[in-house]
Amino acid sequence: MRELDRMKVQHTKPSVLICSGNANFYVLLAHILASEGFQTTLVSEEEIVDQAATRPVTAIILDSAEDSELTLRTCAAIKASDATSRIPTIALVSSGDERYYLALLKAGVDENFVRPVSPARLLAYLGSLPRNGANDKPPAVAQGEKGAGTFGALRIEPGRRLVRYGDEEVQFGPIEFNLLRCLLEAPGRVRSRLDLIAAAWPSNRYVQPRTVDVHIGRLRRSLERLTGRNLIRTVRATGYAIDIDEISD
Repeated sequence: MRELDRMKVQHTKPSVLICSGNANFYVLLAHILASEGFQTTLVSEEEIVDQAATRPVTAIILDSAEDSELTLRTCAAIKASDATSRIPTIALVSSGDERYYLALLKAGVDENFVRPVSPARLLAYLGSLPRNGANDKPPAVAQGEKGAGTFGALRIEPGRRLVRYGDEEVQFGPIEFNLLRCLLEAPGRVRSRLDLIAAAWPSNRYVQPRTVDVHIGRLRRSLERLTGRNLIRTVRATGYAIDIDEISD
């Protein structure tokens, strides 16, 4: 019975897949994450999509220290698979390799950290994610879920970062969902990039305006696929606004 209980506890731990060619770095990172209750698995670039598709995974960490181009291809493969595209994916970018920052964002990565990364910052990000596994089948929505709201024909469910439109739905990464919530606080009002940075990123992060544009672009395309409308309006030299009057039930 004790062994069975131990296995159940391990199964319920949030799982993080780490893709790194440096075994010593993995051991150090695994120790840091284990101290906060995360279960880690070291996987290769070739097997990461298959591994992530067959279990509940809270997040994927890609270490680009040895081959940034390979990390780009791996990230693109993760986001191209229906089984793994919703899993928050984090890239650890080597100092001096920041040119890959925007390339990774365009490939679909949810967050970048420049090495050496602060353990506290990484843990804070992981701690903000749902722990049931983003590739797991979402549980049924409880009636009157706390924090859920309706904006025109859109319904948002903050607990799962889910947006519904009619019978369709899409689940967003943490950054895009926070940007959407900021825009929806005052539909039609223009939000500056500084407003959006304050709403979507930790206060101790330096975020370039171009990074905001990339994430807004991803949010815009996802909403357009969901609703068939371009809901986010760009106001040149000022910021962005969302126009939910453009859609109806």
